[in-house]
Amino acid sequence: MLALDFMQRALVAALLVGAVAPLVGVFLVQRRLALIGDGMGHVALAGVAVGVLTGSSPVWAALIAALVAAVVVELIRTSGHSQGDVALAIIFYGGIAASVVIISASPKGTPGTLTAYLFGAITTVTQSDLWIFGALTALILVTFALLRWRLFAVASDEEYARSAGLPVLPLNLALAALTAVTVVVSMRVVGLLLISALM
Repeated sequence: MLALDFMQRALVAALLVGAVAPLVGVFLVQRRLALIGDGMGHVALAGVAVGVLTGSSPVWAALIAALVAAVVVELIRTSGHSQGDVALAIIFYGGIAASVVIISASPKGTPGTLTAYLFGAITTVTQSDLWIFGALTALILVTFALLRWRLFAVASDEEYARSAGLPVLPLNLALAALTAVTVVVSMRVVGLLLISALM
């Protein structure tokens, strides 16, 4: 079975996702933000729709959309004006609605175009997808290696981390960005609907 090119690509893609999703997920569960993957996934889906509409790369469009959403959610959560779950709900439903509207307006795609990203299509991963996923996976692993103890301190007790002089907001933003990148790496492999479960 592994003599087939598409099966080799599928295996490499699965290994890349399996390497990074648990690393990020540990901190999300510890911070009680286990469902943030769903929110990021639906915003990433809107980015995919923008990529289809503009004829650009859906992966890069999804990455930009997910990064923007991650920063917005984190800033809203830390501002104290709204709970994190409220911000997640707004982004969750706004992202899925925007993706359907945008893809319906595109002459190049229909709502069915989003199926591969919603449910995953691991056997359709291309060589160029693997290069992108590999670069994003390397970025996540390097960032994690550099910040793991600081991320652990912030995820365990923000007040202690702040009193110890750690830059809490930048570290929270870094974790949100790592989550967004993990979502984008995972979307073609497991689908946006299952990323939260994987993490």
